[in-house]
Amino acid sequence: MKDRSHSLPSFSTFLNKGFDLRSHAGQMADARTDPDISPSSVFLALFHAFVFRLPSFQQLDSELAHSYLQQWIGAERAFRDDTLRYSLCGFDLDPLEAMLVDVNRRLKRSKAFDQGRVQGRLVAALDGIEVLSSFSRRCENCLERRVIGKDQAGRKIEQTQYYHRAVGCQMVHSPVKPFLAIEWLRPGEGEDTAALRLLTRLPDLYGSRFFDILLLDALYAQTPVLQLIQKARWDAVISLKQNSRELYQSAMGLFAHRPADTSFTDRRAHKTYHVQLWDTEGLPFTVENPEPVRVVRSEEVLERNRFRQGKRTSHSTDHEWLWVTTLPRQAFPAAIVRQLGHSRWKNENNGWMDLTKHCAFKHGFLHACQHRPKQINSSGEREPVPNRGLAAVTLILLIAFALTSVFVLRHSKLARIDHLTVIAVAAQLHAWTSKAPPSIRAPD
Repeated sequence: MKDRSHSLPSFSTFLNKGFDLRSHAGQMADARTDPDISPSSVFLALFHAFVFRLPSFQQLDSELAHSYLQQWIGAERAFRDDTLRYSLCGFDLDPLEAMLVDVNRRLKRSKAFDQGRVQGRLVAALDGIEVLSSFSRRCENCLERRVIGKDQAGRKIEQTQYYHRAVGCQMVHSPVKPFLAIEWLRPGEGEDTAALRLLTRLPDLYGSRFFDILLLDALYAQTPVLQLIQKARWDAVISLKQNSRELYQSAMGLFAHRPADTSFTDRRAHKTYHVQLWDTEGLPFTVENPEPVRVVRSEEVLERNRFRQGKRTSHSTDHEWLWVTTLPRQAFPAAIVRQLGHSRWKNENNGWMDLTKHCAFKHGFLHACQHRPKQINSSGEREPVPNRGLAAVTLILLIAFALTSVFVLRHSKLARIDHLTVIAVAAQLHAWTSKAPPSIRAPD
């Protein structure tokens, strides 16, 4: 019977032909001097670890003892996780970001995003996530906050907690949902500041028309964000809550005095939504920036069956949503704005959650690692290079996340025929590394 599983050679052939994996790997660099294990091998080792969904460097350490994986990543010998740490802490981030951008550009050229177009437009979402936190381990890039907890005696105590947070932009409406870029919050700044920095960089990385519509949380309903979006010639759908008090109150006051503009029932799987929509234009965005904007309000009653004490019972909940948008009403009626507004959750469910649950994103790779290369400072003394380990590991993870997804969703016939998930394909590729390589010696 023919083996119906994926092989590592076929996966690598796909990556090399379609995305120049080996060529990109050859561009990698780090702060070490004349290393025995090249940055290319370090990159490929960690790349394959994320493809295989390995949870830690320790697991990868044991995998690297296998000669087949050493051969695959171009390493002349086995190496330990301390080599990975030492290299990655001083890794050059520019080639990694350049590779992520190139992968996404190739995906767009191959029309990988076209299936998810909304009214002919490509859709991306931006949101933040907390990556790790600790009361003891810290680095020079940590954010700080005061947290109230309890000691062993049950008394309330206040402690300083150190954490990292990032903002990422992701394509969300297509089957393949790669991240376009990521920006880390710096000490003393808020998420909106990092988001503005990321939005400023995106047109430089991809051009202003790589996507058309940007979905945002209520935190970003701010004049600087709106102005930057308009400058980049994007449209936006932004959640509206009471943190934008003037616009929220104006919209709610207007909607309260008139019936819904449209009503319909939306059935999805085991859920039924009874929806009422209000839509109005011409409301001032803020007092300081009275530019007129459009606001859409949705009142939804969600009905679904739940099992309680062994019996299936009908359960309903009420929800209210508001969005401010720059989309024109004629091309994007309120029902489509509602659809786009809810699509922002794909950034959480099919982006951050997938990375966290299946790729150990919150493992805290190389956070506060002191084992890193040294450089000569302005005083002529040797000091450790800035720790870029967490940022480097995250970029490699995002590259592996994108390429594994496109292999399974767009290339793999077996995945389509056997309905394999990305995790199942990852397990098949991982199993391949345990197979003994064919003998290259001539018979005696």
